[in-house]
Amino acid sequence: MKCCNKFNWGGKREQAGRKKTCLKKVPFNRRINENILNILREYARSHNMTDTQAIESAILLQTNIEKLKGDSIMKICIPTSDGKLCGHFGHCDSFTFAEINPETREIISIEEKIPEDGISCQSASWISEQGVSKILAGGMGGRPLMIFAQNGVEVVAGCPELPIRKVIEDYLSNTLKTGENSCGGEGHDHSHCHHHRG
Repeated sequence: MKCCNKFNWGGKREQAGRKKTCLKKVPFNRRINENILNILREYARSHNMTDTQAIESAILLQTNIEKLKGDSIMKICIPTSDGKLCGHFGHCDSFTFAEINPETREIISIEEKIPEDGISCQSASWISEQGVSKILAGGMGGRPLMIFAQNGVEVVAGCPELPIRKVIEDYLSNTLKTGENSCGGEGHDHSHCHHHRG
């Protein structure tokens, strides 16, 4: 890894007796095991690198590994109100995101989020940006359906208003009973969509 040759002196005063730091260095806020540090130092010596370059290379490698691992995780989104699936996409209080191991079909994590701009039918774009592959919903209008289709997100509409974990578990076990999309017809694109401001 080549340095950018742009430095910033450590300390509050310029050239305050501290080493110069590369402005493009990879941020690192995790503790490194001493054994791993020794391995990295040995690697640096044998490859004509500085200790810092070896550590930064290791961090980048770990980041790439985590990205590859993330690609294998299925991420589901559910519009939520009062801990249950909300019957209408644009009327929910928050969105619940669940990470699933597709091989074991086990729930890895469940997290509720609210878009900074509030909740509306346009939240479909924000949800798509979260890396979601499926959304379990009750009713959903034409506009969010179109946005999800454009972003390759599968919509499972007509889901019952059950507790979130129950909805996810039933979906994973192929026992989730779905009905018609109550908002799938014309005239639902705008009239049922409103914004929630946090």
